[in-house]
Amino acid sequence: MRGAVRRLATAHPLGEQLPAIYADDEMAQKMTQAFDEVLAPVLTTLDCLDSYLDPALTPPDLLPWLAGWVAIGFGEQMSEAQRRALVAAAVSLHRERGTLSALARLVHTLTGIEARVTDSGGTAWSTQAGGSLPGTEDSRVTIHLPGYTTVDRQWLQAVLELGVPAHIRVTVAYD
Repeated sequence: MRGAVRRLATAHPLGEQLPAIYADDEMAQKMTQAFDEVLAPVLTTLDCLDSYLDPALTPPDLLPWLAGWVAIGFGEQMSEAQRRALVAAAVSLHRERGTLSALARLVHTLTGIEARVTDSGGTAWSTQAGGSLPGTEDSRVTIHLPGYTTVDRQWLQAVLELGVPAHIRVTVAYD
């Protein structure tokens, strides 16, 4: 909708930038006014480009586009504030992906809840190539939420499973 603003004025009228000989030429001035009307949304967008790239300032309809730049997706139940916070935190979350601190930050970003994250510490390996994936029932990460929360546990667990290695199980528990 940014291109559909009626009578959007330009900060840089073309008629003022013409040589002096055309300053009093009515035809030249009307022609440049037509160009100004067409170019005003483009120039305004370019002047405000930093605002479009800032998750806190970008218009809501551009958030999914910005999220695509940082390789994240949104759940349908996420509020606009949660979406903005997730886009802003995405790069640092990707950098720490799979760590307990990143999982705790992700829970806080998505829900606003300070969760305790524990790891079973279990490890396994295979002595033969092509063996089964490492990990047992003991290879798990547990997200401990306060008992009073109303967070959808299955949704949160599905989101968090994307942030750990495939052979690690995620459990969301209430304290």
